[in-house]
Amino acid sequence: MTSETHRLARLSARVAFAFCAALFCCIPIPADAKVTVKSATKQSAALARTSETTPESRPVADDPTPSENDASAWFQDDTAPRLRDDVLERAKRRRAAWPDFQPLKIAKIKELGIRRIQTKRIDFYTDLAASPDVDQIPEALEAAIPKICQFFKIDEARFDDLHIDAFLMNDPAPFIELGALDAPPQFLHGYSFGDRIYAKRHDSPYYNRFLLTHELVHTIMHELFGDLRPQWFSEGVAEYLGLHRWNPKTKEIEIAYRPESEDETPGFGRVRAIRKANAAGLAPTILQMLRYEPADFADTTAYAWCWAFVTFLHNTPKYRDLAEALPYWAIAARPNQLFIDAVGDRWGELEYDWTDFVSHIDYEYDFQRAAIDRSARIDADYDLAQGVVVTVDPAKGWQATGLELKANQTYQIVAAGRFKYYLPDADKVMEFEAPGATCEYLFGKPAGRLLAAVAPDV
Repeated sequence: MTSETHRLARLSARVAFAFCAALFCCIPIPADAKVTVKSATKQSAALARTSETTPESRPVADDPTPSENDASAWFQDDTAPRLRDDVLERAKRRRAAWPDFQPLKIAKIKELGIRRIQTKRIDFYTDLAASPDVDQIPEALEAAIPKICQFFKIDEARFDDLHIDAFLMNDPAPFIELGALDAPPQFLHGYSFGDRIYAKRHDSPYYNRFLLTHELVHTIMHELFGDLRPQWFSEGVAEYLGLHRWNPKTKEIEIAYRPESEDETPGFGRVRAIRKANAAGLAPTILQMLRYEPADFADTTAYAWCWAFVTFLHNTPKYRDLAEALPYWAIAARPNQLFIDAVGDRWGELEYDWTDFVSHIDYEYDFQRAAIDRSARIDADYDLAQGVVVTVDPAKGWQATGLELKANQTYQIVAAGRFKYYLPDADKVMEFEAPGATCEYLFGKPAGRLLAAVAPDV
């Protein structure tokens, strides 16, 4: 049985319940749906038919170690550290090939109406009027550097000599005159190239800071790992880490922030974009995301999906090892193939888990409670004709029953019991039965409604 989590107390934890099946837990999918993949073969073939296997604009593998293309080696104690250290060393050699920009015409900044604000590692240039929201951006970027290093488990000393020029532009013309650009920018919102990061002014002060933090992540990842591949992960992790909370009083920043509502991150709007795409039936498959190319990001919805997928991988314990290995595959010949091989015979399970997440994506989504519980196994000793009792925890997501249903058979499910649910409008906890709290609807159903689903074994 499963508990499709809805809002619980003030934490927005999603709680409802459901059977799931073979009778095993998962999202409702027709029993004859061809979704189970017992090896990576089908995924590999599908990927091979895409342009993901063609050379990209940046160089790819250089002097790979013998086991680099063996996905399993990246997760073995005797080989993983050596592989990761090798990538970091090769990335240092690539750093020498970064472009040497012409010096900026610093003497002209006042004449051009550009202001310059400096911190230890950030030179910030903008033609926006002075304000706390604008003038604190370089301090926020500076504070983000050690946090990004901590996220990737990299010694910050690697960036002792790092110097980044950051540009926030209302009008590109003076920045061309300054020497920061050669021509009017072709990017839509932000861009990173070498140790320079750019953003066009947005109406939201938060989003201005987010855009430059996003581009800062790109620059640091390029420095650390030698490239920005695969595309979906590069953009997804920049979105994930760029989402932040800045404290202007303490000058501290929290990256990879998970806001409680859209109001905390004005301009971001990724959850809303995903819900809109879901409602229109436009949600991409995982393989479609793996095929994303730079042109796909002309639509910010692509950023939304990549942010969601990286958020999902990093916050779902059983997939976190994949997320932590992915940046090290940036200079591998076929990083997406490594990802597919690493997932292996868990592909069907990954698709189920991902679909369940994006179907109910919400602020303060509780990954721990919403995780699909597959721990119950089929028990040959039960007799459904005599009746079987299964206990459901209403505070958790889909839960396996350990029951197997036969095709063309009729089964009766009877629900008993109550659960407690906090009603914010009434500011009190009330008890409800299996039909759910009909005074509050979530995802089109009464909060806490007991659900059941029959699913193929994955």
